[in-house]
Amino acid sequence: MSDQRLHTALSRIAAALDRIEQVASQPLPLAEPHETSATELASLQERHAKLKEEATIALSALDAVLARASAGARS
Repeated sequence: MSDQRLHTALSRIAAALDRIEQVASQPLPLAEPHETSATELASLQERHAKLKEEATIALSALDAVLARASAGARS
């Protein structure tokens, strides 16, 4: 990976983290009371687990790409 592509990738990651932090720091919107059924809760928990697993896999792949790029830059 060229230095420019690496810089671009890192810039995009930093921008995404900034957007996440901005959203996370905002107060939650007021919502109407809602009864969450056990089925809905189980579905949300399953979706959360899948998303968490996919994010972990994506971050591991990104770590590998960055490691290869870093190793290539040292050669």
